[in-house]
Amino acid sequence: MVKNIYKVVALIAIFTGALFFFGRQMETDIGEAGVKADMTEESFPYLEIEVQGQTINPLYGYSAPMEPDIVRESMTPLEEDKKISLIVAKSPARLTRLRYQIIDKESGEIYDTKEIKAISKNQKKIDITFDYGFKTSTEYILDLMVTTDTGRQVHYYTRLKYYMDESNFVKKLAFVKSFHKDTFTKSKAQELGRYLEPSAENRNATLATVDITSNSDLVTWGGMSPKVISDEMVTIKEYNMETACIQYNYFVRAQTSSGEETYHIKEFYRVRHASGQNYLLNFERTMDAEFDVSLASSQTSQLKLGITNDTGSKMLSNKGGNILYFVRDGVLYRYQMDRDEISKVYSVFSEKAAYQYRAYNEQGIRLLKIDEEGNLYFCIYGYFPRGNYEGDVALVLYEYTGDGELNELVYMPISTTYQQLKEDFEDYGYVSPRGIYYFTVANTVYAYNMSGKRLEKLAENIKSNSFMTMESANCYVWSSSLNSGYGESITIYNLETDERQMLYQPDKNTYIRLLGVNEDKVIYGYVKKKDIVRMKDGTRVIPSYELYIVDIEGKVWKKYKKSGRYIQNIVVNGNVINMTLCKKNGKNSYEKAGENSILNSLETKTEKFSYSSRVTNKSLTEWYIRFPASFEMKKIPVMGPGPKTVMTSERYVRLEQPGIVRYYVYAVGKITESFEGVSKAIREADKQMGVVISSNHQVVWERSGSFNQNNIGGITMTKAGEGVSNLAACAHMVLKQKHVNVEAKDLSKKKSPVYDMLAAYMQRPVNLKGCTLEQVLYFVSGNKPVIAMTGDSKAVVIAGYTEQMLYLYDPATGRRPTVSRSQYEEIFKNAGNRFISYMEK
Repeated sequence: MVKNIYKVVALIAIFTGALFFFGRQMETDIGEAGVKADMTEESFPYLEIEVQGQTINPLYGYSAPMEPDIVRESMTPLEEDKKISLIVAKSPARLTRLRYQIIDKESGEIYDTKEIKAISKNQKKIDITFDYGFKTSTEYILDLMVTTDTGRQVHYYTRLKYYMDESNFVKKLAFVKSFHKDTFTKSKAQELGRYLEPSAENRNATLATVDITSNSDLVTWGGMSPKVISDEMVTIKEYNMETACIQYNYFVRAQTSSGEETYHIKEFYRVRHASGQNYLLNFERTMDAEFDVSLASSQTSQLKLGITNDTGSKMLSNKGGNILYFVRDGVLYRYQMDRDEISKVYSVFSEKAAYQYRAYNEQGIRLLKIDEEGNLYFCIYGYFPRGNYEGDVALVLYEYTGDGELNELVYMPISTTYQQLKEDFEDYGYVSPRGIYYFTVANTVYAYNMSGKRLEKLAENIKSNSFMTMESANCYVWSSSLNSGYGESITIYNLETDERQMLYQPDKNTYIRLLGVNEDKVIYGYVKKKDIVRMKDGTRVIPSYELYIVDIEGKVWKKYKKSGRYIQNIVVNGNVINMTLCKKNGKNSYEKAGENSILNSLETKTEKFSYSSRVTNKSLTEWYIRFPASFEMKKIPVMGPGPKTVMTSERYVRLEQPGIVRYYVYAVGKITESFEGVSKAIREADKQMGVVISSNHQVVWERSGSFNQNNIGGITMTKAGEGVSNLAACAHMVLKQKHVNVEAKDLSKKKSPVYDMLAAYMQRPVNLKGCTLEQVLYFVSGNKPVIAMTGDSKAVVIAGYTEQMLYLYDPATGRRPTVSRSQYEEIFKNAGNRFISYMEK
């Protein structure tokens, strides 16, 4: 009887928690009626910068001030004269006055403000000479605040870097310009080949992405002979004394087997200039065809997409199967198959937009659902280059009705850039039969009620190990502990039916741990509380003694258990679940014990509409939309009219920035990936020759960003012994160097992992487990000592380095040895490459 009462109380508590989880309304600005607005053209002036005689860095305007260090689109190197010129392109609005600020990148402090009040009507060039005393090789933010003749205030951003000594900017840029020009000359293939690093893994089968591992034939455009039809816009992405990251952005036209086609090209170069020589460190060129309905193949009943990297974007068809919606290059198309007519439902740019504007395609389109009445729901996110929200970064939900009307349902601005938003805005979104749009931005889960016109925050600060999505089943799955991913229960929430299925811990001494999802299955494990171990470096081992695979109703499909082995982590790859196993090594330690896998049977779905490829001699791999076998394209489709106006919502809610820190990899001129852990981000950035930026907009790590040598001052030796543990001594040295007043013996008494010792007194310690010595020396280069584990309970403090040696503080001996870098690299590796350091903010 008592047990039953406890169960009822527990269920009430869980239900109450679920109500709290699903019901926190945010403030929303709601109007009574919308306004029908025209889809206007781009109006903000487009700027470029001229420096040292070179025209670089196209700048695009924001309608409101951004956080000064958030826009990382360009870097402007300054030489001794500190001069730049702004080149103003022709636009519907003209500049009447300009004010600029020089801002400290780290603190946000405004160092200098100047104003240019009178800009003449026909003035196309504005000269600026900075009189601020820049520190050499230090990043600053330049905020250009422009007033137009319509009274609008527009902000443009670039970063500044000043070099008193020659940084060879012109020579680096000249090398890239020469390489770029030579790619259009087939006879230069052999000459360019000496800069490339061809790989046998590169099949050289597509022109969609060509990089430094491609052969010289592909770098010189294979069998194609493209002609440049736009300005070639050059952006300096990153810059220092030796290296520069440079992007080319332009459009070409070329003859293919189908006819003449237009392509958007982006090229990324990473170059180094040293000892009078230029070196190509990285090269990547992407090529995406503009959709042209006249290139459709009526013989094969297919729409041609051409050369493209976008071969997986979502397509939606109506219930009758005679209307298809698809997205290409910033345009949402509607294909009415029974009438062979295609129209544009939504376009990022106006029909007459200049190539300079079209080059800045920083917006995405997501198709969500077609309801029973044939209404399409879709979402636009990113930078808006025209219309009511010109210059905003936002997420906007739209409805396109069966009658051909475009209705805005809600406008949600956010203070970030498109590059960060595309990483923070999770791929999965769902519109339920009850008219609720579920989506996730910046580790926060939202639900927008279309009929109630309100936005609710369902959960915030979620992590990938505690909150997951089953897209094929339209379910959210989360642990009762959103912080750790293991706890008393797991909830499976069906967004379509609004029903919840609960999975509980088997007993009070055992947790249930959410391990992953696979299509419409949930994977979880049981973990004995006593088996959970916190390692000395701060990492946690959560070993599951048994694994379960269940459906959304909680029905068990498979189990896995192996005597003496625990499941540490899993990776889902298609229908294969790969498990990392471990076993006990003493009372409070584990060691790796191999891997195993489970084959999980999945239902194979046959899509009515899909992407297919063909290979031609001239264009290599080209892509098409393939239709059902029963469909016959009677003629080449014609372009029909699309909506010219949109019914605005007059309601909005501002989305919030991430509550937990994420780490973004900047490489090849854009954000390529993001991670919750800094060590994973560093390892990936190293592979991509990139930079790691935190969601706090701090540069965390940079490939080749370390000095050749450095020695940190201000560290005082703390010797282990007499009540001071080895790890506490290391933590004490780091804290004392940061002027934190704490006794080493007090640190030892807590018997905490070394990471926790730092976290108790520092705002941003970082666990760098898995990084290499070479990677963590970036922190030492920035005068941040690194604690390096040499065993389970032993560590040293790395305080400096040269190309061959390391300067250590060893608490075990009380000495400061200078040791072989290669020798200790092996010692650290054998100890698991476990490193701890910190960031400034």
